[in-house]
Amino acid sequence: MDLPESASRVFCGRILNMVNTDDVNAIILAQKNMLDRFEKTNEMLLNFNNLSSARLQQMSERFLHHTRTLVEMKRDLDSIFRRIRTLKGKLARQHPEHIVPSAQGELLEGHLGG
Repeated sequence: MDLPESASRVFCGRILNMVNTDDVNAIILAQKNMLDRFEKTNEMLLNFNNLSSARLQQMSERFLHHTRTLVEMKRDLDSIFRRIRTLKGKLARQHPEHIVPSAQGELLEGHLGG
């Protein structure tokens, strides 16, 4: 006993017959290949980001260390030049006859003092 085919069954059957199975399989294979590529690319990017983050942390620590060193060196140099100016002042007061003012020395002092 055969049931008469309904319009929806006929429509679905014709749509299914229009679809080429080889094309569908090729599309699925292409999508799987793209998914594999995207997963590999994503993994590579994650590794790169992790490595970059670690390097940034290392370089930040080194930068901070070098910045502190430079600040300390500047403080030391300022102290040294202050002592030199103090000694030059004392020598100028104690032995004014031996001090010869020169334009170049005054320019240099003015540059270092500012």
